[in-house]
Amino acid sequence: MIVVAGEALIDLVPQGTGALAALRPALGGGPYNTAVALGRLGSPVAFCSRVSYDGFGEALLDRLRETGVDVSPVQRGAEPTTLAVASLDADGSAAYSFYVEGTADRMFALPAALPSGTRAVSFGTCSLVLEPGASAYEELLRETAARGVFTTLDPNIRAGLIPDPDA
Repeated sequence: MIVVAGEALIDLVPQGTGALAALRPALGGGPYNTAVALGRLGSPVAFCSRVSYDGFGEALLDRLRETGVDVSPVQRGAEPTTLAVASLDADGSAAYSFYVEGTADRMFALPAALPSGTRAVSFGTCSLVLEPGASAYEELLRETAARGVFTTLDPNIRAGLIPDPDA
């Protein structure tokens, strides 16, 4: 079993040009996409995060289930889902504005246990720097590594998202 730990969010992607182009929601987040890809490949995989009870959260969990991902380690909360609003420049390159204050994935807490048979845990991206959840992910990483569980770390963190770069 591979456990993927980190955020699940909604990317709001512009469907045209201009400041007020319609936005299409897309399921995302680096760890979330990793779990979905592993599930599609038929690998035993579980997702470990905190997901909202809102409509976006339900859609995120539905996709995980559809792709064979074990969602038993997912914590739930009434807080909203994190949003990443994309904007496209003239050459089509994307920039993102993140709406993360008070969102469900930020409230992640250290789980009592991971699924039995966990052989690897993959940690990533934005959730690694957004407290209070970041400290819980760090503790989980340290505990699993100390037990000899193979761990990976995807530090793909957008610079504009880091609240205190010195920390």
